[in-house]
Amino acid sequence: MNSSRLRLLSLLFGSMLIPLTVSAAICPAIDKIPDYNCDGELRITVLGDSFVYGFGDRNNRNRGGYALRLNRKLRRTTVTPLGFLGLRTQELLDRLDVIFTTEELTSERETLVKSDIIILDIGRNDRWLFGLPKEAFNNLKAARERIRAEIIEREGSAPMIVTAVMMLPNRGSQGPWVAELNSFILKSNSRSWPSNLRFDLVSKRLLSGDQLHPTSLGYDALYKSALTYLQKTLPKYMRQSRPDRDRDGLPDLLETTKFGTDPTLFDTDGDGKGDGAEIFETNTDPLAVD
Repeated sequence: MNSSRLRLLSLLFGSMLIPLTVSAAICPAIDKIPDYNCDGELRITVLGDSFVYGFGDRNNRNRGGYALRLNRKLRRTTVTPLGFLGLRTQELLDRLDVIFTTEELTSERETLVKSDIIILDIGRNDRWLFGLPKEAFNNLKAARERIRAEIIEREGSAPMIVTAVMMLPNRGSQGPWVAELNSFILKSNSRSWPSNLRFDLVSKRLLSGDQLHPTSLGYDALYKSALTYLQKTLPKYMRQSRPDRDRDGLPDLLETTKFGTDPTLFDTDGDGKGDGAEIFETNTDPLAVD
């Protein structure tokens, strides 16, 4: 028997013995970022104050900031800024209360609920109420826990919520105050609550004349930091926070809450095709032999 026929037989019998696997570890990535809720779309929401609004971004008519730049770069991803001028952490909590308790479905609630990733970039304005950095940090924790709980109630699982380490202002006592708040944020960094998006490493030379908001070049630098973080740092946290015991490409949590498959079986219906492969590659039913 010649070598070409041997190779052919090997391929034929091998395909019968080896289950079809998925190409990605957990849900196919979009723009190099994991599709955290495994719905085939990637949505990132940036929630915060005037930095999220893009105040001072003269190249974009004083609005847009780093969220606009991310949305332009990540062509298959929807990046939505929810930025409000002068917003403080307590006001954020009050706004979340309205968003999640009103009977009418608002665009803000729909945006948050459908998000794969939510970035919180807020806290700097609390200084003007003479509050303590620790109090602002506690409000940030309460905000992310409220968002998480509300979305779990509606969707069965929560997005990845990231707390940004804020760009430092150059305004008298506000700079040290924000630096202290940043230290609380950094110390809270964990697999479940990533808090290491380091906007504080962006140079103060890129601040505008008010010594608080970035110039357009400053927003360029924030965008580059955010893009690197989203594509290189955050995916590790996203994979670690959602284990995949049977290595079928579906997180255990979503196997039970979204797909109805068995998180302990690579191939729930036993037809030789892995659960993730059926959903993401062959578009077949992982619960029915086909």
